[in-house]
Amino acid sequence: MTMYVGRIVAVGRSGERSWAGYRVSSRSFPNRRAEIRGSSVMVSPKNLEELSSNPYIAYSCLRLWENVAVVANGTQVDTIIEKVEDGMRPLEAIALSLLAYGYERDELDTPRLAGVVQEDKAWLGIVKRGEIRAKEFLLAEGQALMVATYEKTEFEPAAIAGKSAAEIARACFDLPLERPVCAAAAMASGDRFELAVYNPV
Repeated sequence: MTMYVGRIVAVGRSGERSWAGYRVSSRSFPNRRAEIRGSSVMVSPKNLEELSSNPYIAYSCLRLWENVAVVANGTQVDTIIEKVEDGMRPLEAIALSLLAYGYERDELDTPRLAGVVQEDKAWLGIVKRGEIRAKEFLLAEGQALMVATYEKTEFEPAAIAGKSAAEIARACFDLPLERPVCAAAAMASGDRFELAVYNPV
C-alpha cells in the first residue's frame, strides 16, 4: 500500500557521482511542472492564476553553485545557497535558513525541507511545528537518503539510483508513493553539476 508524503528531498551517490533529487507530489495543485532555468530548476503551476490560491506552489527547488547543489521545497533554497557562497558550512546554512523561515503557514503547517550535496558529503534538514533538525552524512556508493513533508519526516534510506541526472529525476518520480507531479535532479559531473527534470506530460 502506498502513502501520500507530499514533497520529497533526496541526496545520494551513484556511479561515484553524488546527486540531489526532488519530487513534487500534490493533492491540491497537481498541474505543475519543473523547468530548468540556467543553473536552477523552477517548479511552477501551468496556470499562473493558481498562484493567487497558494503562494507556496512556485519556487526554485534546485540551485547550483560551483561544486555545490542545494535542493529544497521552497524559497529557503535561495538563502541556503547564498550563505554557502558566503563561506558558511552547509549544515549551518541549512539550520539558519530553516530556523529563519520556519514551517509554511498553510492549512497543513507544511514542513520546509532542504538538502545540500558537495563532493562525497550531503546534508539534510527539516523544520516543522515544534521541531528543527539538520544532519551531515558521508555518502557511500549506492546510498540514497530522503525526507518528505508528510509521513516520512525522518532522514531515511530511499530506493533511488541512476547513471545521470535524468535517470535520478525519473527514479525520484517513480518512487512508489502517491500523487507524483514532476521531479528534478542534479548530478555531479567533474567539478560541476548537470541538471535534469522529469515531467510526465
